[in-house]
Amino acid sequence: MPTVTSRRTIGREEDLATLRSLWRDITRDLRRGKHLIDEEIRSYPTPIPRCDAQFNHLYEQQGRLARELDRIGGFAEKSLGRGDYVRLIGEFIASAPYTDDGAERELRFRLKAEFTTVGK
Repeated sequence: MPTVTSRRTIGREEDLATLRSLWRDITRDLRRGKHLIDEEIRSYPTPIPRCDAQFNHLYEQQGRLARELDRIGGFAEKSLGRGDYVRLIGEFIASAPYTDDGAERELRFRLKAEFTTVGK
């Protein structure tokens, strides 16, 4: 018969697996968003005037995504614990969107819902 301690341990392990999955979703979405912006910048009509607000916005998003992916890359080599995932996912949810993409909005909405159950 399982004890309360073993059920709690199993629950924490399941929570950790869920948190890892959410973190992979975030990383995958940021890479996808950067790829889309990279493609959009590559195919942007030239010449590009310095005052082109749309291009400047894309360029800003690209830089922000690149910096975030570099930061995230530093965590790939570390063994993250539950608290690390909770902090990182919470920071992502609280941050401003990286792109204007609907897929990122959907991810953030889903993360908020799932995170409330495992991020405590």
